[in-house]
Amino acid sequence: MFNQKRNLKHPSLFLICFFISTTLFLNSCGRFILKDEGVENKSIEELSGVSSAKTNLDGLNTTISEITQTVGSDGLLAGFFVVPEDSVSFLLSIFLGSSSSVKFYSLTDPDGLDILSASSTPNLYNEASGRLGSSGYANVLVPQSPSFSAKAGTWTFKAYTNDRVNLALRTGSTPSAATIAIQPYITGTTWSAGDISAALSVMSGIYSANGITLTINSTITISNTQYAAVSGTFTDSTTSALVTQGSTAAVNLFFIEDYSGSWSGILGNAAGIPGSMGIANSWNGVLNSLSAHASGATLDSQLLGETAAHEMGHQLGLFHTTESGGKDFDILTDTAECLNRTKDFDRNGKMSAEECEGYGGENLMFWTAWNTSSRSAGKKQDVLSSHQQHVLKYSPIAK
Repeated sequence: MFNQKRNLKHPSLFLICFFISTTLFLNSCGRFILKDEGVENKSIEELSGVSSAKTNLDGLNTTISEITQTVGSDGLLAGFFVVPEDSVSFLLSIFLGSSSSVKFYSLTDPDGLDILSASSTPNLYNEASGRLGSSGYANVLVPQSPSFSAKAGTWTFKAYTNDRVNLALRTGSTPSAATIAIQPYITGTTWSAGDISAALSVMSGIYSANGITLTINSTITISNTQYAAVSGTFTDSTTSALVTQGSTAAVNLFFIEDYSGSWSGILGNAAGIPGSMGIANSWNGVLNSLSAHASGATLDSQLLGETAAHEMGHQLGLFHTTESGGKDFDILTDTAECLNRTKDFDRNGKMSAEECEGYGGENLMFWTAWNTSSRSAGKKQDVLSSHQQHVLKYSPIAK
């Protein structure tokens, strides 16, 4: 799920004030009793499961906090957090400072539905990296489709061994549109900030046409030669050092001169679906290769803009609408599916945009780009469905 390659281009914490003399409150590690006299002696952070003061992201109605965890009788770590009535979305992130896989065992909403269980409807059993597990970092995004919502009340989770669990919680009014800040970076010496301005305009135009305004900050040049070409693996020490420089209040786009090693030739990849948001770390950004978009010294700005927009979509929680084999699709009900059994005309086992024209090939999140001939004829990938727009507009990093 993580390191998704774009082919050949490849309340106010809301606390319910308790007016009861004795209330049973379910916390992550079991049940305990809160009495009137106990509530006034506990901090808001304690009552919400938060172990430290919250950090407000600049310009956003999003706070970052770390969640207290305790060890249960089953040996799992457990915690809880309170979602206020005016909640829009949240990203629950789990970290482990090693190359070992880290994940949640369960995430249960205020109605008692474990959204990571295969037996629940709806569920993210096969989608959330926080359930599947990933090296060093994983998460659960709510909502990752309109089928989910950040329900007000107490959410509980159980998790396997980890270093910490963080919550990015967005509050405010229900969004009908959105503005997202973008922080571009460029590495290497072959191209400069001015060379990617046209591509950034293409990306901005794609999102604007789909109801999302991008505020693009000035491109930051990173001159250290070690970052000119990096691995597409975000746990790689050099890649990690690069991406960790990203802003905590924006989507970070790293335009690298090239990928290193076997990654060379890939157009771009994101740190996750979604990646991290609101915290400086190895998974807080996407990579885009300039060399893979160049003919000589000339960049294909349309293709580069589409790739940057595509990888940003991954970073914010969008899957490929159709995967390469034409047998796996995203979790959204309004995106077109291009089926292998009916559309793989050349029988090579891979669905091209050309084969899937009218069946999702035009979508920004299709797994691969149009071929050179189609692009020369003016074909673009710039469409997002209503449900894809929903996920982006509700993002914890949007406003």
